[in-house]
Amino acid sequence: MGKVRALFLQSYLPYRLNLLAEMTSEGTREIYRRRHGLTRPEWRVLVNLAEAPSLTASALCALVPAHKTKVSRALVALEKRGWVRREVDARDRRVSHAALTLKGRRAFARIRPEMEAATEALLAPLSAEDRRRVDEGLAVLERLFGVGGGEGVAPAPGPRA
Repeated sequence: MGKVRALFLQSYLPYRLNLLAEMTSEGTREIYRRRHGLTRPEWRVLVNLAEAPSLTASALCALVPAHKTKVSRALVALEKRGWVRREVDARDRRVSHAALTLKGRRAFARIRPEMEAATEALLAPLSAEDRRRVDEGLAVLERLFGVGGGEGVAPAPGPRA
C-alpha cells in the first residue's frame, strides 16, 4: 500500500508543486517573518503592491493568492505599520485602492535584497544550464495556468569576480 501511495505522489502535480513551494519558501520565511515581523500574506501583499501603483483587494486576492479575509487582514496590518494607504474609489464606494506609502516602499527596499540573496543562495548549487532549465519549466507552468509573464524570472548570473 505504501508503494502505491508513493508512486502516486511522485506523479501527482499538485502535491509536487506544493512540496517544492514549501521547501523553497523555507529560506525566505526567516527573513520576512522573524527579521521583519510579517506574515506570509503580509509579505505577499507588500511585494505585489511594490510592483503596482495601486491595487484593489480583489486584485490582490488573485495575485497573492489568498482568501479575501487573509488579504484584508494583511492590508490592515500593513496600514497599522504605515506601509500601506487605502483610498475609496470615487466611482464605486465599495472598492478601495491600496498603495504603498513612502515608508512601505522603504521597508520593501530593505527587505528585497535579503530575499534576493536568499533566492540566490537557494539556486547557488545549480549550474547556469540548470537555472535556465528551471526558469523555462516555470515559464511553461505559468503559461499553462495563465499566471505571471511566462517569460522567466531572472537570468542566471554570470561568472563571479
